Amino acid sequence: MLVEDDADLRHATIETLELDGFRVHAFDSARPALEALAPDFPGVILSDLRMPGLSGLEFLEQAQVRAPEVPFILITAHGDIPVAIQAMRGGAHDFLEKPCSPELMLNVLRRAQAMRDMHLENSRLRQTRIDERMIGRSTVMQELRQRLRVLAGLQLDLLIAGETGTGKELAARILHDLSPRPQGPFVAVNCGALTEADVNRELFGTGKSPGLVARADGGTLYLDELEAMPDSLQVRLLRVVETREITPLGAAPHPVDLRVLASVKNPPEILIEESRLRSDLFHRFNATVLLPPLRDREDDALLLVSHFVAEASRRHDLPKPHLDATVRRRIAGHDWPGNVREARNFAEGLVIGLEMTFAPSAGAITGGDLDYETAMGSFEARLLRSALIQTGGRKSEAAELLGIPRKRFYLRLRHHDML
Repeated sequence: MLVEDDADLRHATIETLELDGFRVHAFDSARPALEALAPDFPGVILSDLRMPGLSGLEFLEQAQVRAPEVPFILITAHGDIPVAIQAMRGGAHDFLEKPCSPELMLNVLRRAQAMRDMHLENSRLRQTRIDERMIGRSTVMQELRQRLRVLAGLQLDLLIAGETGTGKELAARILHDLSPRPQGPFVAVNCGALTEADVNRELFGTGKSPGLVARADGGTLYLDELEAMPDSLQVRLLRVVETREITPLGAAPHPVDLRVLASVKNPPEILIEESRLRSDLFHRFNATVLLPPLRDREDDALLLVSHFVAEASRRHDLPKPHLDATVRRRIAGHDWPGNVREARNFAEGLVIGLEMTFAPSAGAITGGDLDYETAMGSFEARLLRSALIQTGGRKSEAAELLGIPRKRFYLRLRHHDML
């Protein structure tokens, strides 16, 4: 995109760029160029600084809002060098001083275009990965993925609501990975584990040790199970969300640049009625993302079980079991109260040899003639034992393999008399 009010210079520049292989969209002023600029514009902008109407510097400021990832290069006169330096600080990719040799101009533009191409390719790969990470062909999942793609690029604080096992942290990570700051930190906080005693040290830090909020600076802060946070801590968190400022223990307040994502297991309206979520904190989030339960996702249950079976077979280096017609019908008929997590655990059991079937009467997972609780207990014990075998008895690695906290792993071992 070339913006130059001098007609002779504009035509000469167009000719130079087209001879080098560039496709040029030329404008004689900044206003129509700004109106034509879209966030997904695949090229770069080359603009004069001094123009009637909207100046190059004003064009840069507004282009940064509309399409912040598009490289912007200013053409300046010798006396405008201080202004050009100011523009660089304001987000310009580079500047060229008049008169500029064609070779220098082309080199700068080629480098800027290469950077833009790389950014678009990375964005395309991230967009592809969302389909591989958040699996499902149902209409509700297609709509959810599209909503996440749109919201990811916006600097909005979001609340993610969904039942246990629906993938709330996965959705938060996707929002982070598809955001304009994917290289920044993603810091997850288990709100249910925070207490009044350790909140200063863990969440807000001290003058000597940064807390979790400070570690998310430049990235995303994810607050899991927000409703489990005590009311007094929700008040303190409200101030962080409002002001983007924290006050570590024994230190002065300082700003933080971060995006806040949070998750809850129940509808926010119910949590507010039950006084488990402050309404003023809830209203600080710009939007709520609802994750559908697996029972509302058409034929996704079979797709997920098949995917997790193949995944577990590769991980355990075991043959992939066949899902016959009877099992497939029962998978489709089960209501999956544990959602995607339950589907993953069921697939894991099939692969490692648990003869798991569905009870025709209730659709619950059982093991042979065992009742539900006994079957699930047997399934869990064998899963824990398999993880210990794979890790040579190293409990910390086994807990990591299963994707559960170490403390919970030890508690389950003790429950099954395996300690």
